[in-house]
Amino acid sequence: MKTIVEIESLVHRYPDHTTIEFGGLDFNIAPGEVVALLGSNGSGKSTLLNHLIGQLTPHTGSVKVFGVNPRKEIKKIRHLLGMVLQSPEEQLLGPTVWDDIAFALYNAKWPEEKIVERVESVMADLSIGHLHEKLPHYLSGGEQQKVALAGAIVMNPQLLILDEPFSRLDIKSKSALIEMLRKINQKYGTAILLTSHDLSMLPELAHKVYIIKKGRFIGQGKPEETLLNIPLLLEADLEPPALLELVALLRKQGVDLPYSSKAEEVASALLPYLSYNRRIISR
Repeated sequence: MKTIVEIESLVHRYPDHTTIEFGGLDFNIAPGEVVALLGSNGSGKSTLLNHLIGQLTPHTGSVKVFGVNPRKEIKKIRHLLGMVLQSPEEQLLGPTVWDDIAFALYNAKWPEEKIVERVESVMADLSIGHLHEKLPHYLSGGEQQKVALAGAIVMNPQLLILDEPFSRLDIKSKSALIEMLRKINQKYGTAILLTSHDLSMLPELAHKVYIIKKGRFIGQGKPEETLLNIPLLLEADLEPPALLELVALLRKQGVDLPYSSKAEEVASALLPYLSYNRRIISR
């Protein structure tokens, strides 16, 4: 399968001459794929992202994004990339929400009517049309994240990168973000790479998961394989969601439960077992 991101034997050297080696497994992303990069703070997630967007130079090894070295040829692929920072307010530049989202289109010299059409379409997709004339820096954290996301996808990038997108959100906002990202992936075929140490929502979104610890990829696979591997998560200093930990434990005991982060789905699957045991006990 063709890949849009490939990392091979990457070694990064920090200014103090310490190094981090991104080894253990090959890292790649295919078109339209949703990939979660999971690791605790200091595991190397942000360093890896900065290599992908051309902000850092590899000490050794190679990084290819859409077939080119992003450090040397970022201008060739910039229109193919969208990114939402961990602190989205840092990338909001326009005087109003509409201006901020339209900024890249004006910069690319799109015709005015096409700009209006595209901005209105993206704002409708993300349900932020009511923020049209609002000042970005007076919005709530969740609203700022939506506006930053709109600005990142307005040019219809082939790869969307999100750094710790769940870190500032409550459960309701996390669920809303998952739905927005799924819609973007399905409607536009956009590949998505997100980093996180919060595993609670990923079963509903990711196609593939990488587990990273101190720059080393120690696990990779489908979410249902990786996120139910509790020893692997603990090795990476990640906290398994309580519900997935319960599912993994009961599966080992022969209880056929679905892989899900939704408590109601797990509870529904568990009810027949509870009913059966209740009948046995009552005899």
